[in-house]
Amino acid sequence: MNTHKQVPGLGIARLDGGGLAYRLADPLTIDAVGGLARQSWCHRLEVCDASSDGRRPAQFRAICELNGEPFVLIGRIGEGA
Repeated sequence: MNTHKQVPGLGIARLDGGGLAYRLADPLTIDAVGGLARQSWCHRLEVCDASSDGRRPAQFRAICELNGEPFVLIGRIGEGA
């Protein structure tokens, strides 16, 4: 398994510490996250709101497939790219 993956339009995602998903380093805007749902390579998208106390940022988790290889993409939602 590669330790990084080029994600179209989003840049490079690196394998997270647990080795179960690829994580984007920079947060995405809510519009960019919404755009994931329209991509043919993104099959499922889950969004989690930030905690009210600010300890947990808004996040997303997407089940994706590129070039026949399925993977999980995770990241934060905020003032990113």
